[in-house]
Amino acid sequence: MKVVIVIAAICIVLATAHPLVKEPLSSCHIDVSCDDESYDVQDLKISFTPDPPEKGQNFTVTASGNLIKQVTNDSSIRIIIRYYDIITVLDWTYYACDHAFEIGKKCPISAGPLSGSVTTLMAKELREGWYVADITGIDQDGGKLVCVKVTCHV
Repeated sequence: MKVVIVIAAICIVLATAHPLVKEPLSSCHIDVSCDDESYDVQDLKISFTPDPPEKGQNFTVTASGNLIKQVTNDSSIRIIIRYYDIITVLDWTYYACDHAFEIGKKCPISAGPLSGSVTTLMAKELREGWYVADITGIDQDGGKLVCVKVTCHV
């Protein structure tokens, strides 16, 4: 009985108060508010093509920024994607240098301008709704590498 009450309460909150349930955005919302001087990646810019991504279609993520210190293989990036910012559908951590080739870099990644793009397929099996991606990174010294929050309606 308690479980039913909790589930009903969550549904009511989602339907009436959750900001993501309101009118769908015509594009993804990208929040780099944690892009301050304490992060190793500065002046981060991210875009999607198409925006928003469409189920069953390829989409491209393009990013650019300025890396203020060298990154080694001990730096990691974590991506958590949640459906309606509640149900985790992906929780993936990887070492930054394992994917440096995707932006035309080798490890260690030198300080300076960074840019690159990755194209991937948006699964057609995804449920329609809001998806929130939290992307955070830790550098080899335990410092803050990057932080981004992306909200898209698919």
